[in-house]
Amino acid sequence: MTASIAMFVVGLAIGAAGGWTVEHHGGARHVLASIGRAAGIAEPATPTAAPIAGAGTSIPATQHATRTSVAANPALYASWAPPADVPSTGVLLEEQIPGTVSHFAARPALVYLPPAALVAHPPALPVVVLLSGQSRDASPDDLELQGHLSTMMDAIASTNRGLAPIVVVPDQLETGTNNPMCVDGPLGNSRTYLTRDVPNWIRAHLAVQTAASAWTIGGFSQGGTCAIQLGAGLPNLFGNIIDVSGELGPTLGTVDTTVQKGFRGDFSAYEAAQPGAEMAAHGRYSGEQTYFTAAQLDTVYGPAMPVVSAMAAKAGMSVTTMEIPHARHDWAMASGAIASGLRWLMPRIGLQPPERARLFRRLQ
Repeated sequence: MTASIAMFVVGLAIGAAGGWTVEHHGGARHVLASIGRAAGIAEPATPTAAPIAGAGTSIPATQHATRTSVAANPALYASWAPPADVPSTGVLLEEQIPGTVSHFAARPALVYLPPAALVAHPPALPVVVLLSGQSRDASPDDLELQGHLSTMMDAIASTNRGLAPIVVVPDQLETGTNNPMCVDGPLGNSRTYLTRDVPNWIRAHLAVQTAASAWTIGGFSQGGTCAIQLGAGLPNLFGNIIDVSGELGPTLGTVDTTVQKGFRGDFSAYEAAQPGAEMAAHGRYSGEQTYFTAAQLDTVYGPAMPVVSAMAAKAGMSVTTMEIPHARHDWAMASGAIASGLRWLMPRIGLQPPERARLFRRLQ
């Protein structure tokens, strides 16, 4: 079993067990994989790149026809009776989300529709917006090619009678080497794209729940930094945050370079974009759910997690943290951490079977 798949299985097991903090468990890989098997989570086969349907052409007509005004449905799993036409797996699509308001030149996004979204009369589902990291050649495709998104989501749906959130992976970068830092500035209006254009497109094209409690923003590395920035700044849009190895705040390396290139020399704008400043500007939170992870051997990004998570807790957010043992800052770790975060999320968005939740508590 490759390191990436091993960490993916660990992530499913950790998340299934309710977000167990594992920093003091040296044998966590073996133990958590065993928990996953006991809980009925099959170890996935080594994934290959999933076929991705062409841009802008493949959203099922039933999604358009059944868009609703459902705000949130925390009891969806309890009321869901899978119809005869529910497929065994979801689909991964490539869709162009235009920068109508932001004029951000985004590359195509990935959209995962779970089995429950593919039936003749699909229910309104929760939404997860996931963001890749930023590095040479980084793109939304990284979540599938390196993070195994469709395999991960199909595994989650298979244990929940086809239910899982709809996942949208937009491009927050424009190019692999660009880093707009999820703010509006000279490197692109990434913040407006992610907080106006992307949500507007999701609501216009997909049958989704609309309340903040049903919307999650998450990401890895730079994407994790964006998640806590935007989630802290707009809790009325994103009620849940999954920050996988994010940074202390938006950065291009040094403060001076960041201010000059990303904020047109405006230091006050740079300060206001920091997660701590976003939290302070908002005031006391109520109901915001956050999940922070870091890799045990990551000495560059890892130290940010206890700092940012402590700020979130002080501001009133509900905080869960997890350190992944023997892991580094790479996609093997990120895939498992995202899987863990999504398992943590499931009961919070009404997609967790009650009997399995009781089983996981006993396994802990």
